Amino acid sequence: MNQDLSVFITPFALVIGCALIAAGGLYFIDIQFLKSRLQAVAALVAGAIILAALEVVLAGSSVSFFKAQQVQTSACELEGESAHPEARLGVDVQIIHKHILACMQEAGYEWSPTHRNCKDAPVATNPYCYLPVAGFDRTITAFQLRFE
Repeated sequence: MNQDLSVFITPFALVIGCALIAAGGLYFIDIQFLKSRLQAVAALVAGAIILAALEVVLAGSSVSFFKAQQVQTSACELEGESAHPEARLGVDVQIIHKHILACMQEAGYEWSPTHRNCKDAPVATNPYCYLPVAGFDRTITAFQLRFE
C-alpha cells in the first residue's frame, strides 16, 4: 500500500477498530450502546479484523513483506558483487546474476517475472521479480505489489 495513503488511513482505522471493540465489550458489562448480543459480537469481530488488517499494513510498510524483499535483494547483490569482483570487469557477467538468484532462493524467494515492473527490467537485482515462497508472506506481498 502506498505509504502516503497508509499514513492517512491508519488513525481512522485505529479509532474505528477500537470503538467497535469497546462498544462490543461494553455490552457484556451492561453498558449497552448496541441493541443485541449479536450486534455486540459482530462489533467485537469487526473491530478485531480492522485492527489485524491495520497490523498487517503497518508491518508491511516498515520492515516486512515487500520491504524485506527489497532489503534482501540488495543484500544478495552486495554479496554477489563482493564474491565475484572479476565479473564487474567483464570476465563472466552472468555469474553475479546466478549468485543473486541462488541467494534469493536460499532466503526463501522465487523468481516470478509477472509484475509489470519486472517485465520492464527482468534483472536479478529487481525486487519486483521475486515472490516469497511462504504462503502468508506471498499473499501479503502479492497484495502490496498490486498497488505498486
